[in-house]
Amino acid sequence: MTDQHFTKIKRNAIASILRALGEATETVRSWVGSISEDLTGNKDIEVLKMKMQECLNPKGGEVTARRNTVSLGNLYLHLSEVGKVRFLKILVEEFSANKEEINDKITAYQANSDPKSSYKLEQELITSLESPRLKILKQFISLENGLKFIVDMRSDALKLKSEHKMLSTLEKDLKNILSSWFDVELLDFCQITWDSPASLLEKLIKYEAVHKITSWDDLKNRLGLCFAFFHYKIPNEPLIFVEIALTDEIANNIQSLLDESIPATDPKSMNTAMFYSISNTQAGLSGINLGNFLIKRVVERLSQEFKNIKTYATLSPIPGFTKWLSNVPKPEQLAQKLKIDKPISEVLEYTNLSQIQNCSDDIKQIILKLCAHYLLKVKNEKSNSAFDPVAHFHLSNGASIKRLNWLADTSEKGINQSFGIMVNYLYELSKIDHNHENYMVNKIMSSTKDVSSLLSK
Repeated sequence: MTDQHFTKIKRNAIASILRALGEATETVRSWVGSISEDLTGNKDIEVLKMKMQECLNPKGGEVTARRNTVSLGNLYLHLSEVGKVRFLKILVEEFSANKEEINDKITAYQANSDPKSSYKLEQELITSLESPRLKILKQFISLENGLKFIVDMRSDALKLKSEHKMLSTLEKDLKNILSSWFDVELLDFCQITWDSPASLLEKLIKYEAVHKITSWDDLKNRLGLCFAFFHYKIPNEPLIFVEIALTDEIANNIQSLLDESIPATDPKSMNTAMFYSISNTQAGLSGINLGNFLIKRVVERLSQEFKNIKTYATLSPIPGFTKWLSNVPKPEQLAQKLKIDKPISEVLEYTNLSQIQNCSDDIKQIILKLCAHYLLKVKNEKSNSAFDPVAHFHLSNGASIKRLNWLADTSEKGINQSFGIMVNYLYELSKIDHNHENYMVNKIMSSTKDVSSLLSK
């Protein structure tokens, strides 16, 4: 698919948001036209604050309140990145909860001895605890495409907060709003097929995050089994989707699994369901775990539809391996700890497919040992969970590390991120709950002897 094609898809998506939030009224146009896209001058800032206040205290009824919210959202969409930073900072700086008011309410509640007025005081305290910016943000939800607007605003906040620390508070506000709206009970579980609308299939191509879809034939080949979650307020956007292949054994090579030339097999003769790609489509939903619920729903669906499927496994990338290895602070100590008789720097010289295909067995075993160490022993310093994000995802869902596969992904991406190694995570239905609890509570990673024994070789 061409860049021009993707640009068209993106342009159409933005246009749909603008249509929903824009509602081409004179008020909307005047708001956008009266403020520069960078919010450069003091006048711009003062006008924006006034517009935000009008959203909180509209001079009129519900129609006026809606029009103000539509206009504020439309204005935000027209801002540059510089303007968006200033917009979001104003929400944090000028529209936080009033601490003095909160303290007064707490004091009044604590001093109260009349049971009849307790409820009223409690409600007043709850109201004062909700910041004005939260009230503004919640107003967007009532708009036709307002939930998508909030998702995209959080995506902006996530991207910007590393440079602008004060936006962390706003990002958490947005996450709290979205967490309640993306409860699994509010999601629609759907299968996507070749007969699905072309606009939806185009989005799968755009959003595929694990293995790039290279053609319509490639897409058609993957749609044997593809499932997604949708939200009724964002009906045309898959929130997360997973691609599955039915096989007669646990797959060990992604190129073979995706080979379009291999004849189709009878699903009823297969015994294994391979989850080989799971893609989150909305950056603004990062940290809102939809993937575990999606996998569980898929397993439930497949176990009902295909009684012959006995094994559920993944063929997963190891996206952080080579990057971690390149940045090990004391590589000599790591080599000594793992009883590796070659410098780590020598291993890092294997940077292309030809070199890895022709490496010695010694080098192969060293790389596999380092990879097993990375998956099993390298932890996130803050949470003590698996450092690799894909490993953390599957282990927290109750899977175990089944097997490392040499030259499982011979694409340039696969070589660059993990020397071509991929990993199988196994979902054993009778052990999922135990593995999940053991990992989340005790930080114990379930793995087979095939993987753990690599550390002792």
